Amino acid sequence: MTPAIDIHTHPLQIEELVRDDPALARAVREVFGLKMPAQPLRTFLLHMDAADIDRAVLLPIDCTTAHGCVIVSNEQIARLAEAEPRFIGFASVDPNLPDAPRALEHAVTSYGLRGLKLDPALQRFEIDDERHAFPVYARCAELDVPLLIHCGHTWSPVGRATLAHPLRLEAVVQAFPTLKIVIAHFGWPWVNEAVMLALRYPTVHLDTSILFSGTPSESIRQALTTTIGLDTLDRSLSRQVLFGSNYPRVDPKRVAWAIDDLGLRPALRQRIFRDNAADLLGLEEKRP
Repeated sequence: MTPAIDIHTHPLQIEELVRDDPALARAVREVFGLKMPAQPLRTFLLHMDAADIDRAVLLPIDCTTAHGCVIVSNEQIARLAEAEPRFIGFASVDPNLPDAPRALEHAVTSYGLRGLKLDPALQRFEIDDERHAFPVYARCAELDVPLLIHCGHTWSPVGRATLAHPLRLEAVVQAFPTLKIVIAHFGWPWVNEAVMLALRYPTVHLDTSILFSGTPSESIRQALTTTIGLDTLDRSLSRQVLFGSNYPRVDPKRVAWAIDDLGLRPALRQRIFRDNAADLLGLEEKRP
């Protein structure tokens, strides 16, 4: 089978980064909500190998105004992506800061980052705020890079899920019809609402980093079979669902196993695990 592209990973417990940036350990523990010890970069790569992932998108989160920290900086992401060709770096900016659009442009044009990650639950901004958030979306659309945005449940001890309802994205989609958006976690628990947006708008995508209880297998099966239905997934969303693990909060191979357990037809599996992300990111090697 063709190796996967993981659209949703967080390089926030890499030993080499934490050693050089002591503030990162506090941000990971107190803001992101992970208390596991940092591990060498090679551990990340071994997790990718075990899940048959050959490319991983790295996601930072800029929480400057909300929590006085960045959970991995754009500069750190760029260094990781430069050192390891299997990584694809995304940027994050703080929409509450007036220079956020300029910071995004700098991250894309100077650092070579390939997309934007936002988390309204952690960053404490309104998704449909025309004054603060819309200028960031506008610059993202102008740069023609995708936006991956957290929606739904948050495991962060300081996160506010009420700010992350996917329906608030509809105003964004209508204002920026060329902006490519990935709704993280299928927007759980608002899966139906997230799916409705994807059904209505072909620029809206959904990633599989769903874990709300038990195991990834239980969570993914509940969301994709019981709530949505595999027929709908296959018939109407085959080009809009992307494999995402949410590493290191979730073991990537367990997410991959959970999707394989659904018994998808091979063409749909290929699209979810690789082709849809390759199309979104403009990767030439998308098909074997």
